[in-house]
Amino acid sequence: MAGQGRLQPVALGCLLLMALAAIIVAAVSFGVSELPVRHALSLLVSPDGSPDSALVWDVRLPRALLAVMIGANLAVAGVLIQTLTRNPLASPQTFGINAGASLVIVLCLIALPELRGAGTVWPAFVGAAAVGLAMWALSVSGAMNDMKLALAGISIQLVLSALVQAILIANNAAQDIVYWLAGSINGAQWDKVLIILPFTLIGGGTALLAGRHFGVLALDETTGLSLGQNARRVGGLAAFLIVVLAGSAVAVSGPIGFIGLLVPHIIRRLVGGDQLTLIALSAIAGPLLLNAADLLGRVAAYPQEMPVGIVTALIGAPAFLLILWRQRVR
Repeated sequence: MAGQGRLQPVALGCLLLMALAAIIVAAVSFGVSELPVRHALSLLVSPDGSPDSALVWDVRLPRALLAVMIGANLAVAGVLIQTLTRNPLASPQTFGINAGASLVIVLCLIALPELRGAGTVWPAFVGAAAVGLAMWALSVSGAMNDMKLALAGISIQLVLSALVQAILIANNAAQDIVYWLAGSINGAQWDKVLIILPFTLIGGGTALLAGRHFGVLALDETTGLSLGQNARRVGGLAAFLIVVLAGSAVAVSGPIGFIGLLVPHIIRRLVGGDQLTLIALSAIAGPLLLNAADLLGRVAAYPQEMPVGIVTALIGAPAFLLILWRQRVR
């Protein structure tokens, strides 16, 4: 039961699903070549082999579905990292996990130019895990409060991003890598959908199945054991899922920020802090926010398209400053 003044989780879930369905229809209908909504829906149901049908099925639908999976991955990873570190300012971006994954991917692409597709996922996991482990060590050391830890993560993110830029300049990297670093799902095709799909299903599904157990991370180890839960094992699972979800998202789209920070905050304020509810609703709200940002990027830069990572940064940066200010006041 949600607390007073909060929405019922089931009601909110239904609203989010309806909004997500509407934004996906809009994403399939609107772009440089606009299609009437009714026509786009008819082509989704009955493709006819026409150029409009190819536009819907080969360009816009895989792009919308890719945004669904990336948004879900980043939002669920945000819930888990905030729970694991007990830090409301934590996210794959503010803790430098996205930047770590990007750095290792770029190094591999420079060394192995033929590396593409699913081959970029494993370097992303290595980079995400390395930075995640460093930030986790800082979080359990007790030497930093929430704000200092978030600022340390942002500092790591800035340093790693600067290294990436330096590497690209020194090696005259291709334009597509630079564009990827802005966080983009432009030109998404079914191959990228298939790359991230198993990681979304396995990572997200495991997070949902284990959702009830993640609440133990908010307790001390003795209390957790008295309730039959091993906080270290649960924390290890959460850390593994963060790497899988965030790393796979970065591998296919580049480092898209603020989804993992904003979505858990919004959902927590609406329905409270039950872990399973947070994970389930964030897995819907993340895709909704990312698809909306992608659609906004198409409209704002028409007839060009703005990378969705830039749009989420423009939306998320002021929101992050507000959260940081409120945390300082508290």
